[in-house]
Amino acid sequence: MNQNTHVRYKGKDYEIIYRYTSGYCEIKEIDSLYNVELVHITELTIAC
Repeated sequence: MNQNTHVRYKGKDYEIIYRYTSGYCEIKEIDSLYNVELVHITELTIAC
């Protein structure tokens, strides 16, 4: 999964805005300006 990939986290759709070498990603909720989360990539699934 790379930047701009759409993913699903806790039942909501997000977009990856940055991926760290540690396996953590900054994700932003789709259609939201401020809802940014830091989560491990293993917690994400690809959004269909």
